[in-house]
Order: sequence, then C-alpha cells, then structure tokens
Amino acid sequence: MGRGPWDDVVLERVDCSTVTVRSIRSEGRPVVLVHGIGVSARYFEPLARELARNTSVYAVELPGFGSSPGPRRALSVPELGEIVLTVLQRLDLGDVVLVGHSMGCQVATETALRDPKRISRLVLLGPTTNDHERSIRKQALRLAQDTLRESPVVNFVVFTDYLRSIVPYLRTLPALVNHRLEDAIAGVTCSVVLMRGGRDPIAPVDWLRRLASANGHAAIVEVEGAPHVLMYHHAAETAHGMLTRDPHAAA
Repeated sequence: MGRGPWDDVVLERVDCSTVTVRSIRSEGRPVVLVHGIGVSARYFEPLARELARNTSVYAVELPGFGSSPGPRRALSVPELGEIVLTVLQRLDLGDVVLVGHSMGCQVATETALRDPKRISRLVLLGPTTNDHERSIRKQALRLAQDTLRESPVVNFVVFTDYLRSIVPYLRTLPALVNHRLEDAIAGVTCSVVLMRGGRDPIAPVDWLRRLASANGHAAIVEVEGAPHVLMYHHAAETAHGMLTRDPHAAA
C-alpha cells in the first residue's frame, strides 16, 4: 500500500495484535481516524489532506485491515476500542477529535468510553449498525444499494481493500452486526457529532436520531447528496461539520 499523503507510517504492537498508524503532522489538536470493516486508510486520504490544513491527522489501520497483519483470533468491538486507546496513549495524544466511519464508529465509541478525558470530541460518520436492520442479510442489502450510489473510484478503493482482508472481514462481521452502538453511546460524555450522507442507505437519519436521543447531547449533521463514504468526494463539507458544528445545538 502506498504512502499517499502521509508523512509517517509506523507499526504498533498491541498485545498479540499489530496496527498501522499513518500520520500527517501539523499544528492544532489531533484528529484520529478509524476506518470501517474491510477497508484501510486509503478512503480517508481526501479528508486527511483537508484536515491537515489546520490539524495533525492520524489514521489507525486495525489488525487484519490495510497494512496491518491479521490477528490470531477474531477481536470483539470493545477489544478493538481498547487497541485504539492503547495507540493514543503510546503516541501521547490528548484533546483528541476521534473520528470513526461505519464500523469504525463502533470502535471509536468504545475507545471514548474508556478514556473520556483524552477525547474532546467523538465524530461518527455513517455509524453502524442500524438497530432496525441488525442482521448480516439486511446489511449486505444496504451495502449493495450504497455501491450503486458510490463513484467508481470509491468502489475501486473499497472493494480492492475488501479482497485483501476477506478473512478478517468475515471473522469480524458478526461482532460488528451484533454490537449495540445505541447502548455504548449512552455512556459517552464528551461532545458528539453524528454525520451521514444524504443518500446513505446504511445509516438512515432516523437511526442517527435514535443515537442522538440515547446520548442526550449529540448533534446531527447531514452532507447533502453524499452516499455512505461521504468523506471521499465531500471532504471539505465533512471536515467543516466535524470541527465547527456545536454539539450542543439542536439537531
């Protein structure tokens, strides 16, 4: 996998797993990106370039995905959240804007639960898994619908990543589908921004409203016209919503 916009790429050994951390060092509070199931940091690259104008950006590639070797066993979503927290601690990052996309939302939320003083803002882009469609069959249908709405370049990035990580993908999928984000987000005390593309069939607006209600202080931001991978072709709008929206404003 190429370096893309990243200034540095390092491997971090966490217990029996290895993660890849890609970074662009700049001024301002750090933004940490956590990808969805099966993919890598590649689909974050346009957003990373946009964010790097004003912040330091770190992208964590979870065990088995991107350039990170696979773990010996399937890891639960809370375990993945603990791994991300360990990386933040080793990098000595504080006042973090922690951003998850899709499954990465579930992982990032578990991280925020474990060290609320380290995370200043939690941003969930296209969060999974919709509690009204919590099955592999329904999620596969929504993924197929979204594929028809994504651009060819996004589909190329996503599906070539899927091919490289098919075994970890299949091993992680049950944990992803069964994880109850609505329960986890209820315990998050930092500011929360929930974002979706206006054409995202995987994370519908009513699901975000239920998450906001469970959390009690989250803001909802919608990027008009965007599908599930909203941050690729709408990087500027996504960055603006992540960093400038008042989480205490009405959704």
